[in-house]
Amino acid sequence: MSYPKSPAQQPAKDPENNTRPGILSDEALAILKQIKRARSQLMVCFMTLPLYVMAVAGLVGSGQDISVLMLAYMALYAGFGINLSVKRCPRCHQQFFVKHYFLNPFPRKCAHCGLHCHHVGSAAM
Repeated sequence: MSYPKSPAQQPAKDPENNTRPGILSDEALAILKQIKRARSQLMVCFMTLPLYVMAVAGLVGSGQDISVLMLAYMALYAGFGINLSVKRCPRCHQQFFVKHYFLNPFPRKCAHCGLHCHHVGSAAM
């Protein structure tokens, strides 16, 4: 007896309604590249947090104003976070890193269908 497959287990379809398992169009690969770039930007911002903390400590230690630095870093972080949260999966068209309400940029796959953002052709890197 055969059970129906869930949407995540069904092969991707191309515009002509032919099933092509695992092979994505050039447009989908370009979208995945944008998703990868947006994720990398947020990760770089996240990884530079210790440098930000040291800069704030240095400015506070010398008695200077830190409001401009704080606002700039928060705006940069928020911009990268919003950019990442609005990216949509080329396969299922849902938000790539948002499952319910919260952004989770750490997994490298779609929160809904499991498409890997490092997908190239028929294999994931």
